[in-house]
Amino acid sequence: MVAPVENARELSDDIDGGRLSKAERKWARIGALVGVLFFVMLATWGQPWRMFDKGPYSSDFYEAQARSMLHGHMDVPRDVAQIEGFVVNGDVQIYFGVGPALMRVPLAGWTEFFDRRLAVLSMSTACGVLGLAAARLLKRSRVFVDRAPPGKPWWFAVMAAAGIVCTPVLFLASRSVVYHEALIWGCAAGLAGLDLVLRWWREPTRRHFVEAVALATFAMSCRPTSGMSPAIALGLFGLVRAWRREWRNSAIVIGGAVFALLGFVVFNWLRFRSFFSQPYSDQIWTQVSETRRNFLQSNGGSIQGVKFAPTTLAHYFSPLSVGFQRFFPFVNFGSLAAPIGGTTFDSIIGSSSIVVGAPVFFVLALVGVWWTATRDHLRQWTVIATAAVVVIGGTLGVGSIAHRYLVDFVPMMIVLACPGLWLVARRLSNGRKSTRRVLVVVALVVALFGTWSETGFAIQTRAFSLLPSQTDTHMLVSVQNAIDRRLFDGAPRNLQQLVGDQFPTEGVSDGSMVILDDCGGLYHYDGFGWQVVERKPGGGRRFIVTGAITDERQPILRGWQWTLTAQRTPDGVVLVYDAVNGRYEESQPIQIPEGLVTFDVVADQAQTSTVSVRYGNDALLLAYYVGIQYPEPAPGWTSTPGSAPLCESLLSRIKE
Repeated sequence: MVAPVENARELSDDIDGGRLSKAERKWARIGALVGVLFFVMLATWGQPWRMFDKGPYSSDFYEAQARSMLHGHMDVPRDVAQIEGFVVNGDVQIYFGVGPALMRVPLAGWTEFFDRRLAVLSMSTACGVLGLAAARLLKRSRVFVDRAPPGKPWWFAVMAAAGIVCTPVLFLASRSVVYHEALIWGCAAGLAGLDLVLRWWREPTRRHFVEAVALATFAMSCRPTSGMSPAIALGLFGLVRAWRREWRNSAIVIGGAVFALLGFVVFNWLRFRSFFSQPYSDQIWTQVSETRRNFLQSNGGSIQGVKFAPTTLAHYFSPLSVGFQRFFPFVNFGSLAAPIGGTTFDSIIGSSSIVVGAPVFFVLALVGVWWTATRDHLRQWTVIATAAVVVIGGTLGVGSIAHRYLVDFVPMMIVLACPGLWLVARRLSNGRKSTRRVLVVVALVVALFGTWSETGFAIQTRAFSLLPSQTDTHMLVSVQNAIDRRLFDGAPRNLQQLVGDQFPTEGVSDGSMVILDDCGGLYHYDGFGWQVVERKPGGGRRFIVTGAITDERQPILRGWQWTLTAQRTPDGVVLVYDAVNGRYEESQPIQIPEGLVTFDVVADQAQTSTVSVRYGNDALLLAYYVGIQYPEPAPGWTSTPGSAPLCESLLSRIKE
């Protein structure tokens, strides 16, 4: 009878032990570098010199966490955490693993300059780790596949690059937010950890064991779903040692697995006095969202449950979860997932599937599943594959659906695809050359479709839905309009002109655009709400006003039952929005030279009733949900008319 796991060196003729040769390592590094560069270019919109620009909300969570740990506590400032914070005994905690925070400790201890500036660098580093781990696992898997061809060194470059640019990992370049950084490090460290665990099993030295446990601990501290797989693999190998009656070695290995699990458990206990769960009823978002409160009440206070799995499984593995559109990049998320059995979800947002996001890996993984189940006689690969598969249960059981969660599936796809690739290569090596060429071309086209889809999802998510800036939104809509003009005649069907402040409520789909009045405002619908793309100065919603500020409060803009005033104080100029209904918003003092002053003022009743004031590049005042009907410059202030080139271009297409 053959043991569940045997030492492959005793049964294999391969003398390299599954390690990359010097030439293969060189090619793997080249491939990883190509993947990282592609990721950086997408993350910076083709402007890599902006890699260290300040990121959006949540991109400073890890800096704040690192600084707190250096001061001997786990809580973070409330103004940093905001809605993601949990109020525990008066302190504000965040639930994200501390792995990426630990890497920031050397910088966070002596300066705040790098706050919000390191996320792209961190995620790019994780991409490199992921790509190299994929290449190493491809080589290790060759040992287990009977009569596998030798392969070419450049194969490992392709695997390293494909692990980044041909999977949903690429989507994370859409925004440098904490959610994406946690996901990519959990994925990368989890995959690299599986590689080190397998290396230790094949070459059981003390150093290899310590390195495997250390990386498994780090992976768990990044994200306890995909990051848990190395610890599970260690535990399974420990059980194998016990099956062989190697009791002492078994205890050491299982102890290493338990130690790795503590990478998350200890810090979760310090924050919430719980090993794995978080008190979502105490989250600030729960306090302000009735939808979240109703969801938690219906689900026993937890965000997880087995009842969510049928819906998430069906959606994340659906080949139809992609849509096509007239505008560049011509692909978009398909229909929103439909809950099975009337299950109530916390949130369901646009998402595709692993079949669409990593189509070649998915096909190879199916082959790998067959091989793992029926041909892996040594059962070493079965152990790490099992660990990679088991952990996705945590993702499938979450009561939220989002495209970023597909990254949790990437380690499983890569691990299963590695032996699948050698099986396909073995089969093709015995076939006709013409057949090989056709299959390679087909695989390349399918892979490029997956890459294009993920790139398109990332571009549109950044511009339209995930903390979008007006600059990014305007840039993409401009590109879309320029390309659409060249390809099609007439105005797009999802573009219309309206008069007044009311947006349409019927026949509105994701990507719809509305021009209000004569380009007073151009707005885009992202599936949840309307966001501004462009406003024309002097068009009734944006005013470039010029005047002099005195020591007395004087109006610079006014309307029905509200005024926007400015006053020069000893501390600087202060702007105030004041309404009859009691709403009052005051800016911080800012130093502005004497004489005529020009402000860029928005008073838009259509887009969440916004009033904002900018002086040059400085935002002085911003308030939402305020009354700003019938805005006009106050006496003594002149309004300079301007143009809105993008809106006017689209309007001309309506009138053609």
